[in-house]
Amino acid sequence: MSEVLQSFKCTQCGGSPLKDDGGGTLSCPYCGSTFAHPDRVCPRCETVNEPGARLCVSCGEKLREPCVRCGALNWVRAIYCHECGASLDLLEHIAARRAVTTSDRLQQIQFDATHLKAETERASQERMSKFWAQEQARLESLARDKAAQQRQERLIWILATLAIAILVIVLLASGLATLLRPR
Repeated sequence: MSEVLQSFKCTQCGGSPLKDDGGGTLSCPYCGSTFAHPDRVCPRCETVNEPGARLCVSCGEKLREPCVRCGALNWVRAIYCHECGASLDLLEHIAARRAVTTSDRLQQIQFDATHLKAETERASQERMSKFWAQEQARLESLARDKAAQQRQERLIWILATLAIAILVIVLLASGLATLLRPR
């Protein structure tokens, strides 16, 4: 048993050491009292709940509240968010919201809108550049294919012309041969 666990004493009877029941719960072997991490104990009925429970299994009381800034779930009696460190006091958030004037909010919205517009414009320019590069590549490919097709057509015309010329020469040679042959 660890030194730290042996140093804990029961708040009911003063017995020591406490026994680790696992799952974050300690119990007194003398009087049977159980002790759990505060975020597992219901603030209304003091029932020990499972780790991570959102509602008390006994009375249905909320055990966790979301942080208004980051949305992380925190124990209902926590003062600060365990994720972002923001105050979980709702009145403090309302007071802070009231402290910001309408003019300040409008200036912030205008600032955000300007940056959003600039970011959107930059992203649009990037997309247009990408599409333009793709179109250029497509047009170059079409030009190469058209040039190759024209070369093939010229080659076919040259071969056809040669074949016709050879045929004409053969016919002339055979006609001349029949004329020159003695009868």
